[in-house]
Amino acid sequence: MTGKEIRLGRLFSNGSPVIIAADHGSYMGPFAGIENLPKQIHSFKKADAFLVMPGMAKQCKDFFAKKDSPLCIIRINWASHYCKPCFDLYKKGYNVKICDVKDAVALGADLIIISLLLGTDEEANTKNITEFGAMVAEADQLGIPVIGEYIPQGGIDKYMGGMDNLLLGTRACAEFGADLIKTVYVDAFEKVTGSSVIPTLALGGGLTEKPLQAFDIATQAMKKGAAGVVFGRNVICAKNPVTYLDSLLAVVKEGVSPSEAEKRYLNSIK
Repeated sequence: MTGKEIRLGRLFSNGSPVIIAADHGSYMGPFAGIENLPKQIHSFKKADAFLVMPGMAKQCKDFFAKKDSPLCIIRINWASHYCKPCFDLYKKGYNVKICDVKDAVALGADLIIISLLLGTDEEANTKNITEFGAMVAEADQLGIPVIGEYIPQGGIDKYMGGMDNLLLGTRACAEFGADLIKTVYVDAFEKVTGSSVIPTLALGGGLTEKPLQAFDIATQAMKKGAAGVVFGRNVICAKNPVTYLDSLLAVVKEGVSPSEAEKRYLNSIK
């Protein structure tokens, strides 16, 4: 087995992975749940993997250093079209590299995530695709799995783009050499998972009004072929992140219904 296969094997060793994302600080600034991430991150030790920016990987090293810690996923590029304060200012999107794959590995990355951007303009597309390919090649040499992320312009909270856009972007991640895909959940998610070729992880999306809605996204995504889920604010902003994560794990790994999962969670915070 290659190093990449070993690391992917660890990600899927406990069934469909539940990944927690807390890389929002560079796009949205600090908010409840991530103000002091090095302290708050310990609520998520049951997750299969945890996604952070390079600086937070460094600050949270004690969390990742434990034998039973979640895998460390580090984002190595930054996308202007995800930046919440600039949604109405940026009519075009650009991706820029934050660090090399080897830098992420030096920080403890088990996997890396690379954002892909299409549909903005020729210069931005060409530059991003060139960088995407170069980073995939470096990751291949180091045995590090690559999650190709495709979120159309506007980001999760202001997603702009139809199904054709989503199908192109997710398939392009596979065509350019990613090992996994991370993308938005849509009603016809089975079309995405059916054509992406490589395992596809569904995003939990923005903060929902009720836990039931988020748990239903996870349930529907799994039914429609998702290999696992990546949840952020719905977990990290919960009144009790530990029990919320427990409920989400039950949905994804045990097939517990969204209503039962919500009931378990709400009972825990009474």
